[in-house]
Amino acid sequence: MCGIIAYNGSDNAVPYLVDGIKNLEYRGYDSAGCVLLDGSGNLLIRKSEGKVGDVIKNYAIDKYTSPKGIFHTRWATRGEVNTRNAHPISDCTGKIAVAHNGIIENYDEIKNSLSDHKFTTDTDTEIIAHFLEDRMNGGLTMKDAVAELAHEMKGYSSFVAIDRDSDDIVALKNGSPLVVGLASNGTFVASDVPSFIKYTNRVVYLFDGDVVSIGKSGYRIDNLSDSDKKHEVKTVKIKYDESTKGDFPHFMLKEIMEQPAVVGRIEESGIESIERAAELVKASGRVYLIGAGTSFNACMIAANLFRSLGMDATAIEGQNISNYAGVISDKDLFILISQSGETMDVIQALDLIKANKKIGILNVEGSTLSNSVDVVVYIGAGHENAVAATKTFTASVVYAMLIGMYAAGKVEEARNDLGLLKLALYNTLVPSVIGAVDATASLIKDKVNLFYLGRGADYVTALEGALKMKEVSYIHAEGIDSSTFKHGPLALISKDIYSIALVSDADRDAVMHNLSEIKARGGRIIGISNHNSELFDFYLKSQPAGIFDFVPKVVISQLLAYKVSVLKGINPDRPRNLAKAVTVK
Repeated sequence: MCGIIAYNGSDNAVPYLVDGIKNLEYRGYDSAGCVLLDGSGNLLIRKSEGKVGDVIKNYAIDKYTSPKGIFHTRWATRGEVNTRNAHPISDCTGKIAVAHNGIIENYDEIKNSLSDHKFTTDTDTEIIAHFLEDRMNGGLTMKDAVAELAHEMKGYSSFVAIDRDSDDIVALKNGSPLVVGLASNGTFVASDVPSFIKYTNRVVYLFDGDVVSIGKSGYRIDNLSDSDKKHEVKTVKIKYDESTKGDFPHFMLKEIMEQPAVVGRIEESGIESIERAAELVKASGRVYLIGAGTSFNACMIAANLFRSLGMDATAIEGQNISNYAGVISDKDLFILISQSGETMDVIQALDLIKANKKIGILNVEGSTLSNSVDVVVYIGAGHENAVAATKTFTASVVYAMLIGMYAAGKVEEARNDLGLLKLALYNTLVPSVIGAVDATASLIKDKVNLFYLGRGADYVTALEGALKMKEVSYIHAEGIDSSTFKHGPLALISKDIYSIALVSDADRDAVMHNLSEIKARGGRIIGISNHNSELFDFYLKSQPAGIFDFVPKVVISQLLAYKVSVLKGINPDRPRNLAKAVTVK
């Protein structure tokens, strides 16, 4: 996934682009670059490998003046990370420049049709610039050239293009996210709303096939497949301070600490979308929950609850949906969980389930999935800037479980346990627990391997805790069912090998028996539990929360991963090789 912001209007574009790209760095940070107009009206491209802030500083980009421009931050897919492959990328003449997010699957075919053009990068993006150059040399306008390319390209790709001699900046939305922002002094087109929320909260969400032209005096949208698409101007609820760190040293810590408030908003919010989703569940056959990464862990926990309530439910990673093609019936329901609503592994499942009813549990309005489901449940977690999901995991899994409880007629119990969860999170994120997490992080920061163990919902909690540790500290961490541990992995235990045990009251006796086998072999155990035990070498106190009892343990695991990352000198907000949402296959 990459981040793009473009501006065209009556002001100097540079301050808007610089602010905007800083708020998009969570989408990719291998390299960055911008294209502006110089004093003679020629395109000026400044780009290099490295983080956004370094690129801005090294080229003193914030000192430039330009009426329009594009800024891009890259997460590499095709072509290694270097200055040559950084975006924007230009045509042969330097009159056209393009910033792109996505994959062009028939890249070789299109490139071969442009054999008289000189290619200078290893990216698939470059064919866009040369294709536009070729067609515009033949007399097409940029908008018409973009439309023609859209019909020829295969795969999910969105891009923004600027031409030295055209008044408008032109963009194509196809799979990868783009949204228009309407300010009093200009128009934005960008990958995400937080990039321009400082300047406007008036947006137009785009559909696949939209060709957008933004000029000094406004914008125009043409959809290539459906001229009747309605593009409404909406006012978004995101606040500017949600995209800033405030007094926190990192976004990840801020977002961990926001979780009690997020749960509080769920408790206070209207329940209409939950009730509508629950009605679909009650009318369905089997329920499939689809997600990727952290969202898949949320799916597994929710599926466990659904089954315990007597509903046939299965969690599937999106890329594996084809394995179920032979058993899916038209009565089956699909619950799609995605923070961004743009996760390609989930989106590609849509082709197989077109005829089925679908619920989306999403955090971002106007996303691809929000336009593809029958009921949208927005989790309202607010903008999440850190790459590692924290508050969006909690909000997603809570909403998914509430849907199951409502469908089973256990509304009072669900609401009671939700209130208990809010109190539990406030009591978890207190100085005494945070201090214990600090001390534990110091113990394990230099470890090469860690095991996370749990049973039932806490097995998935273990998977999620291990995922967070891998993501932000680069320690190899493995989540394993504590019962399964004796069937092989126990061979890896020796003196001073650390296991992190997540222990719920419901499974406590069985888990403690498993842990005693580790203890007998010299292993060290860090317990995350509502109650201490003599088997724990170190103890991190969790809080009871009914059906949501696992959530405080997840939050402690998030905090532990964060603390280890900081002690190792790693930026937890921007772990290497990762981006916030993966919008390619």
